[in-house]
Amino acid sequence: MSRAPSVRTDAQKATVAAHHRSVAPRLQPDRDRLAALQRQRNELKPHTTVPVLRELAGKERRKTRLQLRGNWMNLGDEVAEGLPSALGLTAENGRPDRLQLARWLVDRRNPLTARVVANRLWESVFGIGLVRASEEFGSQGELPSHPELLDWLAVELMDSGWDLKHLLRLMVTSATYRQSSRVTPDLLARDSENRWLARGPRFRLPAETIRDQAMAVSGLLSVRMHGPPVKPAQPKLGLTAAFGSGTDWETSGGEDRFRRGLYTTWRRSNPYPSMATFDAPNREVCQVRRERSNTPLQALVTLNDPVYVEAAQALGRRMARVPGADTDKVREGFRRCLHREPSTEETTKLQSLLERSRQRFEAEPDKARRLATEPIGDLPSGLEAPEAAAWTSVANVLLNLDEFLMKR
Repeated sequence: MSRAPSVRTDAQKATVAAHHRSVAPRLQPDRDRLAALQRQRNELKPHTTVPVLRELAGKERRKTRLQLRGNWMNLGDEVAEGLPSALGLTAENGRPDRLQLARWLVDRRNPLTARVVANRLWESVFGIGLVRASEEFGSQGELPSHPELLDWLAVELMDSGWDLKHLLRLMVTSATYRQSSRVTPDLLARDSENRWLARGPRFRLPAETIRDQAMAVSGLLSVRMHGPPVKPAQPKLGLTAAFGSGTDWETSGGEDRFRRGLYTTWRRSNPYPSMATFDAPNREVCQVRRERSNTPLQALVTLNDPVYVEAAQALGRRMARVPGADTDKVREGFRRCLHREPSTEETTKLQSLLERSRQRFEAEPDKARRLATEPIGDLPSGLEAPEAAAWTSVANVLLNLDEFLMKR
């Protein structure tokens, strides 16, 4: 039955409009595009899947029995879930669950979680936690050096709604963090490890940061996020015959070659050599706190490992392209690596190295080409091998300065 538009209900108006959109000839291109988009949507596959735990109902719940003397074939009485009485928890609705435990972890009456988090953030900024043993807050751990400060940081973290950025910003803008890290003989004698915070932090950077920083200042580092692990360059270990081809892997190509250290393929039986040298854990066990060592092998890595040689080559080419005299090029490379102006003495020494390297590589063109192109690749037009090799030598020195490898 026909109805005038003025007397139609909202539902009837919507039905008429939908029918018009489905038959109007001038809307056919829009209908085709909509159909194509709907097909694409239906064909989309999730990038990953996240399993969601759900509790089984009544009779579907698994029955668990006590295993007498640990023997799964010698079963005792049926047991149910419970809460350790030491935690001070009481079951809600007669039966405890994971949500109740999670709420207890972040309850203001339980300061342990906030204190542990605050201590780990402090350790990442200052090099050592207020509690040295950041993995052990129990009776076997060390007492905090500044207990009132640790408690205050824990309360500040909870009051901010567990805002980690807020707490980190608070630490790095504090007067304590912004002190000079210069060590005087008197301070070294009185507080060699800076436990009393009379000076700013000074410690060697973590393994992943050292590699990422070298690639960043050279312009090689990829900032792409997410994705599968990658295989950056590594020295040929010569173990293929004994342990198979997986030991000496094939280096990833393109941008994957320069991904952050976070994405590096890691095998417990064959850890990435340069990171292992800088005390990265082998992941056989969970390691909360890393020990830091300083060995001659670490210097050999940053001087000769393919990743650091390639970073020096890229940085050298960037320095060579800077307009102006050699002094300007040296100063630009120095500023890029250390974020400060070089002194006159530092500039003079680097220029002297540049001149000696030029003379050497002009006399040895084959060595110059190898140093300038392996592993980074062919030289850009207008840059000769001896010149590129000389700037690579200067860049290699900058990437191996104590100030470049240390946080201070």
